[in-house]
Amino acid sequence: MRKFVAIVAFFMISTNVFAGAFLGTYKTMPSKKTGGWAHVKFGACKENKHLTCGTLVKAFSKDGNVIRDYEHKGKYVVWDMKKEGDNDFSGGKIKDYSDGKVYNSKLEILTKNKIGVSGCVLFICQAQEWNKIK
Repeated sequence: MRKFVAIVAFFMISTNVFAGAFLGTYKTMPSKKTGGWAHVKFGACKENKHLTCGTLVKAFSKDGNVIRDYEHKGKYVVWDMKKEGDNDFSGGKIKDYSDGKVYNSKLEILTKNKIGVSGCVLFICQAQEWNKIK
């Protein structure tokens, strides 16, 4: 019986420690540079299933039209996010495709339909709230 309890306890602890990929598709805020926005689908990273990545699945121009041949479609926007608590992820990167820059990133689940995403260089940070679409 002790062995069974130990196995169950180990399973419960390991699933909480290793379960961490964040799921859902979110609409970004419009780019300050281009006015366009995107849909980003979050899930486990291909390279490490214990980390969360966000892939650009659809891009829109500032007038709301889908950009069908967008060159960055299918690429990571957010990657290597590690679950730090119930609603927090950190240690990852985020890329702004409007200027090609990569920033240190954090993600916070604000509500069941909204996340906060931030990118920082040194002590300068910018944050956005993204709304869930799926």
